[in-house]
Amino acid sequence: MKFLVASFVSLSLALATPALAQDPAAESRIRADVTFLADDALEGRQTGQRGYDLAALYVQSRMEAIGLKPGGIEGSWRQPITFARIGIASEGATLTWTPQGGQPVVWTSGQDALFGTGREAGRVSTTGELVFVGYGQEADYAGLDVTGKVVVILSGAPAGVTGEAAQRIDAAKAGLAEAHGAIGTVTVNTEASAQRYNDALLRRFANRTETTWVGPDGKARNRNPGIRATAFLTDTAAAALFAGAPKSYAEIRAEAAQAGAMPAGFALAGSATFDVHTRREDIQSSNVIGLIEGTDPVLKSEYVILTAHLDHIGISGTGDDRINNGAMDNAGGTAAMLEAARGLAASPPRRSVLVVALTAEEMGLLGSDYLARFPVVADVAANVNLDMPILTYAFTDVVAFGAEHSSLGPLVDAAARSEGVVLAEDPMPEQNIFVRSDHYSFVQAGVPAVMLATGYANGGEAAWGAFFANGYHQVGDDLDQPFNWTAAAHFARVNEAIARAIADADQRPLWYEGNPYGERYAPGAARAPVPAQ
Repeated sequence: MKFLVASFVSLSLALATPALAQDPAAESRIRADVTFLADDALEGRQTGQRGYDLAALYVQSRMEAIGLKPGGIEGSWRQPITFARIGIASEGATLTWTPQGGQPVVWTSGQDALFGTGREAGRVSTTGELVFVGYGQEADYAGLDVTGKVVVILSGAPAGVTGEAAQRIDAAKAGLAEAHGAIGTVTVNTEASAQRYNDALLRRFANRTETTWVGPDGKARNRNPGIRATAFLTDTAAAALFAGAPKSYAEIRAEAAQAGAMPAGFALAGSATFDVHTRREDIQSSNVIGLIEGTDPVLKSEYVILTAHLDHIGISGTGDDRINNGAMDNAGGTAAMLEAARGLAASPPRRSVLVVALTAEEMGLLGSDYLARFPVVADVAANVNLDMPILTYAFTDVVAFGAEHSSLGPLVDAAARSEGVVLAEDPMPEQNIFVRSDHYSFVQAGVPAVMLATGYANGGEAAWGAFFANGYHQVGDDLDQPFNWTAAAHFARVNEAIARAIADADQRPLWYEGNPYGERYAPGAARAPVPAQ
């Protein structure tokens, strides 16, 4: 899962702690799956590497053993995907600013700027006048002509805007710039974003490699092809860029630091020329897909997709133990998904269910994004995603991230209660988890979706804190953690109940009226009324 550094809030939930029902066979199966998937021999299951391929073969064999049918392309168990790894080539990248009446100033990758890499190998050279557009929201373009120009955008969201609202603002910037005719973007810090994206960090990531999927046409995905080049400037370079402008960079930052402030845009002096050289390397991987055919002659054409990412981050570091085993993230989620699928296959629901072990989540939700953009079935009704449940304690509540956005919420609530647990509110809203795991790929395709995790009650907050401190994306995420296999089997039963409730419901899940995700990603779809509080 894509988490920020955790900052926990206290949670009080008065619940009795019931004795968990014992299911030794289920516990044994889950333990066996996690043990194999988190073994050193799989070398951290990195996408495109031998360890992931072994994990995928293992999951495929487990799907077949529990009675699933192949659900991939052409009657197979797989959805093959080519991924392009794109980085700055040895020729480098520069942004040359030519102020009116002044000498050109050249800012280079790794010194003054972090450059976007585009989506194909080769050279991009483009020049445009510069226009400052505040935070780059729709209203910020009022009265500004940016056609054929390079827009300069403040990083992040206005002061005081947080969580999902802030993410929506940030995610829309490139698309809005493209829609208004811009050919390039330059991002500069605010006081707040400078705490995260300081100059040293920008320099450190200058030679990073970005990864995206390659479509059936052989082209790497490019969300905004009209934006030919992008850069994030260091603060020193940004200050120079505003020389001679109506307001200095320092004045803009001071204004932006005020709650609710929306710095107005204006033309900047001079022009900017991008000269960016990129390289591309392709790798191969696949989603593993099993099918449970529904029993209803009409509803079986609608599919509930149950997902868990199978990949992890591979080998890193310099110590004696360099393998990031990914036992909790996400061997535990994958094992719980397989156990839930076993129960669903034994007694199929009305709608059909796809059970998918996803690749490339750790590279930016790429496997799920590919599946959502190139679905293997015609009608996807809902997605339930399992990512990094903390399985070290007897949980008494679960969190369904995103449940408040659609009619999935009441279904999940009732199903959880049927298994003796409470559906709790998001205990860490500052993490903005709803947009940071594989379910969000389906949301962006217009599909109602939730992500299930264990909650904070009955010792959960401490368990989550311990994992973030000692396990998350570290070599400590291994089988030495105190797994509670009884709780793991319980989590699988909860997820089976949730998937079954969705698949058996008379009406498919619908976005709530007025929900921003439904309005943006499924504008023509039917809506459900917002439940009374």
